[in-house]
Amino acid sequence: MKISRRKMLSQSLYIAIGSFFVPISTSFATGNSKYLSKGLELIHKVLSRPLDVGISHLDRCLSSNKIDIENHAGFKDYISSLVTVFFGHHHGEDEIMFPTFEEKIKDADFSKLKKQHKELHPLAEQIKDKINIDSPTIDNYREIRSLLQDTKDLWVKHREEEEQTVELDLEPVLSSKEQIELSDKLGKHGQSMSNPATLILPFLIYNLEGNDREEFTSDMPWILKKFIVPVIWKKKWQKMKPFLLT
Repeated sequence: MKISRRKMLSQSLYIAIGSFFVPISTSFATGNSKYLSKGLELIHKVLSRPLDVGISHLDRCLSSNKIDIENHAGFKDYISSLVTVFFGHHHGEDEIMFPTFEEKIKDADFSKLKKQHKELHPLAEQIKDKINIDSPTIDNYREIRSLLQDTKDLWVKHREEEEQTVELDLEPVLSSKEQIELSDKLGKHGQSMSNPATLILPFLIYNLEGNDREEFTSDMPWILKKFIVPVIWKKKWQKMKPFLLT
């Protein structure tokens, strides 16, 4: 049975995209017991930068009392991608990571982190609703700016609490192999909630720079990170370019 070249390419892309959503390279596990916390640190950086970028962009618009209509479509895609990754990340923790450790650690208590998730999610929902308009007003931007600031205030506390909990309390009870397996489950879960990939992949890659980007994409197939994302998919995500790193 012959398989068309187009079908073979589609299958290859599916495999490549799926492999990317494992947060970072399994090479971190070699001689390193901090595989899980390193992956968490990187995805937290991806989520933190857009909050600052979004607030700064809106501050410029508000100070000039003028909507940046030329870049609004890209800004809308950028903030919508933030919300998508945000929800996918926290849903994976609630459904996979926390239950894993609750089984592993007697009397494990994640009530504080879960409560923070519940406080953050309504803000993200409001941001998603308010950003997805084609003709925003200054009042719209002012509301979004306020929501981003409220989210950032809660997020900074949550990020610090979660990273400390994982590194000091959770990671030591897992072997490197178990950390890899857990991260793999979280990555595949993130993949299932990260659509469209043509926006989410560039968002993930280009909100990191230098060594962080290299580590985050180290297991990503060359064709995906050097050709498909920057060339084939460029028309899909290039409107976000003013808000991304080089």
